[in-house]
Formats: sequence, structure tokens, C-alpha cells
Amino acid sequence: MIKNIVFDIGNVLVDFGWREYIKSFGVTDEEFDRIVAATVYSSAWSEFDRGILSEEEVLESFYAADPDMKELIYKIFSKINGLLTQFDYAKDWIRDLQKRGFKVYCLSNMSYKAVDECAEALDFIPLLDGSILSCDVKLCKPEREIYELLFKKYDLVPGECLFIDDLEKNINAAIACGMKGHVFKDKADADAAIDEIVAAAV
Repeated sequence: MIKNIVFDIGNVLVDFGWREYIKSFGVTDEEFDRIVAATVYSSAWSEFDRGILSEEEVLESFYAADPDMKELIYKIFSKINGLLTQFDYAKDWIRDLQKRGFKVYCLSNMSYKAVDECAEALDFIPLLDGSILSCDVKLCKPEREIYELLFKKYDLVPGECLFIDDLEKNINAAIACGMKGHVFKDKADADAAIDEIVAAAV
């Protein structure tokens, strides 16, 4: 029986629209590619989510990856208000699932900077029955330990949990830990998957 729905945050409950965000600064295609390579696609980005590197250390790592882009990188990433935008269905979805009797949690890779500067986009977190953010626990999906921490912290049985994430590698890791899983495409697809998986698990 499925008793718990566990959500990823980025691109599930909020739009992590980094492409549009970077392009909103009027960069050229070449600048965009170089900035992305030095930032979002860098190893420093995931370590920022892990909560190990300070904001200053992360920015210095970005600059070092492409010194000629330093000014633009600073302009874009010194403040990241607007990097996350809450989907209009997020709060109602959480409440609706809770009304159906599910406990609802989140398990997400997220930096302290995003938590602080995109607080409005994340204001559904207090509605949840619990949450694990990578920056708080120094672990990142798809590492097995972060899933096990979720189970331990909230006394969850893995087989009673359905995890919804937009990345297949994170779903595969959840399944390997004993959870049910579904790769998020959109809310309608996820709702159908929830109904199907819940019915099959009765």
C-alpha cells in the first residue's frame, strides 16, 4: 500500500528555468553556452547543492572555469531571485493528496542560496509533512544515503513510498532503495501514475 508521496522540487513543483533565466540577461548564444558550461554544468554546481561550498567559493569556481565570462557570471548568479518559479498547481496538489490520506514529503537537491533567495517560490514547504534538502544534510540524489535518511527521519517504509522526480537516474536510485517511482513529465501524467501505482500496490 502506498501511504507516502515524495516529490522532487525542481521541475516538479517549481520551474527550474535556468535557460530562460540566463537568457533574460541578454547574452549571445556563444556567451550562453560558455556561461552554462562554467556554471550549471560544472561540478561546483552539484557541490553547491550539497552545501559544502560557500557562495563565494562557488562563484570563484565559476570564474575560474571561464575568466572572460566573470562579469556576466557575477551579474547573473550573484543574486538568483527568479531562477525558480512555483507552478500554480503546487500547493493545491499537496493539499489534495493530503486530503486523500497521503503523507507528502519532498526530497530535493537544493542550495542554501536558492532556499534563501527563491523563498517565495518554495513557500509550499511548510505545507509538507516533511522535507529533506541536500544542502541541509550534505548529501545529493542519486546517492543512496539521502533516500535512507528520508526513511529514517520520518520513519517511512520504502515500499509504502512513491517518489516522483524529473530525472530518471534519481528514480532508478529510489527504486533500488525499495521505493516505487515515476519520472515526472507533467502533472496530469503524474496524477495518472499515482492512481495506477496506488491501485496496483493495494
